[in-house]
Amino acid sequence: MLYLALLFFSFSANAQTVEESEARAVVQTLTDRLVEVYPFPDISAKYKQTLLENEKIGRYKGLAEDSLAKKLTEDLRSVHKDVHLRVMKNEETYKRLLAPPAQQGDDSTELKRMKVQNYGFKSVQIDGERSTAYLDIPGPFWGTQESFEMATAAMNMAAHSKYVILDIRHNPGGTGHMGRFIASYFYKPGNEKFYLNGFHKDRKLDEQEWTYSFVPGRRNPDAKVYILVGPGTASASEGLAYAMQKLGRATIVGDTTAGAGIAGSFVPLKRNLIAFVPVKMVVGPRSEEGWEGTGVIPDVISGEEDALEVTRKLIEKDRKGE
Repeated sequence: MLYLALLFFSFSANAQTVEESEARAVVQTLTDRLVEVYPFPDISAKYKQTLLENEKIGRYKGLAEDSLAKKLTEDLRSVHKDVHLRVMKNEETYKRLLAPPAQQGDDSTELKRMKVQNYGFKSVQIDGERSTAYLDIPGPFWGTQESFEMATAAMNMAAHSKYVILDIRHNPGGTGHMGRFIASYFYKPGNEKFYLNGFHKDRKLDEQEWTYSFVPGRRNPDAKVYILVGPGTASASEGLAYAMQKLGRATIVGDTTAGAGIAGSFVPLKRNLIAFVPVKMVVGPRSEEGWEGTGVIPDVISGEEDALEVTRKLIEKDRKGE
């Protein structure tokens, strides 16, 4: 599952005018896909009506690829502000999406990004005197073997600390599996939790997401967990904060998150244009409510004060109360 992958693209500088017939095909492919899979049929119908009407009056005529992508995105968000839904130009991703299935996973550029960004995990700091572990996880959440190995190493370093701070203030999302993987370290084996629920337009495809019964290394089920969030916390990283808050397993500290709660996938259009189309609304267990549009509201609002400093004060207060 991909979240906010649009943040990681490189864009081509070569602007070429899109022919009217191609622009029409882009609009048709996009609107058909939205009607087919977007979780809210009433909204997808409005998306389609708006884009088709705009195409008919020539709003998308004579535009370069980047300009067409921008205008389509603006028009979609004028109907409903879904921060995931976006049209963009990306030659590399467009070609990969059109490649045979066996070749679609071959992305050396993405692999290079993962390595440079240390598979989403920046640092682990241990304060033995205060029994506190601080994990800086700017993400994104990738779902590769190396990414889970990195998460395992980080969680094992924090396994003996009474207080664990997860900093995801600048994490734009990624795969929801990573959030569940991290959350699982804070529960005992056999105490799996209904973590999040995802529903599709076709409700027969609904998915229950549970914490994992097995994770490598040592768990820390007795830790007091603090999760730092802010406007840069989006999508799958919001899911981690939201689920842990609803489960009563973590204290959320910082500022309200981005409010991107609909998972999706990429669709190739034409002329190196692609769209990230949401397909699954993610909500709390046994609920119809998620963080889409509202964001995750912290338990402790940091305001102008640094969320990490606020959390350290909370920990110090807890320690003195022992």
